[in-house]
Amino acid sequence: MKFQLERVLLFSDAVFAIAIMLMIIEIKPPHLPEHISFIESLQIFSGKFLVIIGTILSFYLIGFFWYKHHDLMKHLVAFDAKFIRMNLSLLLAIAFIPFSTAFVFENAPSPFTLLVYNLNYILATLLNYRIYNYALHPSNNLCQSDITEDLSHLKKETLYACGVYTLVAIVAFFTPIAPAGYALFAFQEKIVKPKKK
Repeated sequence: MKFQLERVLLFSDAVFAIAIMLMIIEIKPPHLPEHISFIESLQIFSGKFLVIIGTILSFYLIGFFWYKHHDLMKHLVAFDAKFIRMNLSLLLAIAFIPFSTAFVFENAPSPFTLLVYNLNYILATLLNYRIYNYALHPSNNLCQSDITEDLSHLKKETLYACGVYTLVAIVAFFTPIAPAGYALFAFQEKIVKPKKK
């Protein structure tokens, strides 16, 4: 069983790694003509600024999903068909992130592109919570018996993240600076504190 669990973990890690690499590959370096001035080069390069910022943001957000997934897998001692289906659903949502990142940051800012991007993250966040909730439930016998994970804290993290994504998607209908709302993730640990043991 341990070998089979390692296969699930390795497959999942591969999907996370490929999703991150696909985003980097999407950044096409601009081709600068010969004898171009520094200012002109800077102007051409600045056209990629939003794509680079979007890639950095999505890199860290995927990294957060990878961390949570890794944290869950260390508690597993077994798995079943339902867990595999849930895991594949989560990985599918992660695999779509390079597409939604390119879609929003390689187009002119618009409410629709940000809606697609944020819906992708809302779906991934909800699927992440669902797989955690299922795997850690004692009746499913998938985790160690002495597990002490705080599911109420995970639920608060899920609600916080979904709230940020929803807020950005809504604010995008009124102002192009809506993506600044992602800065709220910097305060997540202070606002959503785990219970002291």
